[in-house]
Amino acid sequence: MSIKFNSLKIKFPLISFFVYLALISIILISCYNRFSGNMRRSYVERGTEILNLAAEDIVIDHIPDYLSGDYDLAEYERTAKKLDLYPRYFDEVFYLYAYHLNDDGVNATYLFDAHVDHGNSNKLGDNYTIEDDVLAQIKKHGAGEPLDAVTSNTEYGYLLTCSKPLLDSKGNFQGYLLVDFNLTKPLDSNRVYFLKLLGIAFAHMLVVFALGMQAVAVRITSPIEKIYLCLSKFKFATIKDREENLKSLRELNIHTNQEIQSLYEALISNVESNLRYMTEFRTVSEKAHTDALTGVGNKAAFEDIGMLLLGRIDDEESPEIAFIMADVNNLKYINDKFGHKAGDDYIIGCVKVMKELCEDSQIFRVGGDEFVIVLEGNDYTNRKYLYEMLKSQFIDTFIDETKDPWQRYSVSLGYAEYSPDDLGVTGILNRADEAMYKEKEAFKQQYGSYR
Repeated sequence: MSIKFNSLKIKFPLISFFVYLALISIILISCYNRFSGNMRRSYVERGTEILNLAAEDIVIDHIPDYLSGDYDLAEYERTAKKLDLYPRYFDEVFYLYAYHLNDDGVNATYLFDAHVDHGNSNKLGDNYTIEDDVLAQIKKHGAGEPLDAVTSNTEYGYLLTCSKPLLDSKGNFQGYLLVDFNLTKPLDSNRVYFLKLLGIAFAHMLVVFALGMQAVAVRITSPIEKIYLCLSKFKFATIKDREENLKSLRELNIHTNQEIQSLYEALISNVESNLRYMTEFRTVSEKAHTDALTGVGNKAAFEDIGMLLLGRIDDEESPEIAFIMADVNNLKYINDKFGHKAGDDYIIGCVKVMKELCEDSQIFRVGGDEFVIVLEGNDYTNRKYLYEMLKSQFIDTFIDETKDPWQRYSVSLGYAEYSPDDLGVTGILNRADEAMYKEKEAFKQQYGSYR
């Protein structure tokens, strides 16, 4: 028996089949492109964070010494070991390296090349031929300027390269720090994943062809449109945005046939994994901004706060900003006489005193024995009283001869608050620092000093 394809009963479902198959293909391709684009942006963000962290480990002012051969080998090896940790702690890092541009404009000299398991590391002074796409970026933006992330197919796979210019304390360009991510596996996984989804969609269209347009509208088109509309509203700027993405996806509460349900659950799983990774990454970032010994913020964290305070100075007429500079007294004596374990306990005890009295404030360790207290809330309101209380407390702990020497906590303090004459945050810090050193000199004159 022959089939009449001009029959409306056959033609309409057949046309609908191919139309909806094309629609689902377009939706999946759009989703694939969106996910691929978001993945690339996510890796660029990770690269920026990693480069910023790694750049802090490099003494950029010493790069000319590295190139001339007149440098501190121990310092260089410490820096190289720190950079070696990044490929270990961040699985996505394929290469992490730094080089200095040569005068010929097409070659460079290796400064650092972090050790990786999949290749040999280059040594300081080895030649490096700069890739054409990176050269094009340098030509476009100029040497020493931030470059756009580039991708390239290499013998090692599909690599994404992010870079950061290395500028010394005088603003002179000394080279580039670069990180490579191998995106071959993630991209292949995405392709396989979306090809599977396309296969599932095609199999489902065969069922739709048999059941007719009503089943298509109720069980296929509507759920996919909901998912697509939900995805189109996704934002990725913050972790809160990603949490909202997951919430909106779950609120769809789709319960339909197996194929679309699989798509929906896979999308939820993908968004959950992305959120979990970003949360873990934020935890790592927070650890990178915390002093390991005392648990207070480190110098990098204080620099971030300093930028926020600078913004307040620019935006507010009379910003409520006040600092207490704190310098631990007799730390060298404690270390030399009783050992560094006692010295660490001494520092921790000093910080504990500051924490107990400055409950509303943030404390940062900006040097080996130097701390900055950023007064906030009630601490700012009662700032002068609090400052005197701190001085009194440290005098009491220091003169208490019933305690072991490393428990007789002593800190020299200096206080300053914002004045219209201050040149930004630095001006306040300088005045607080001057006040602290005056108190330290007074302490030395009264009690003597080991240093």
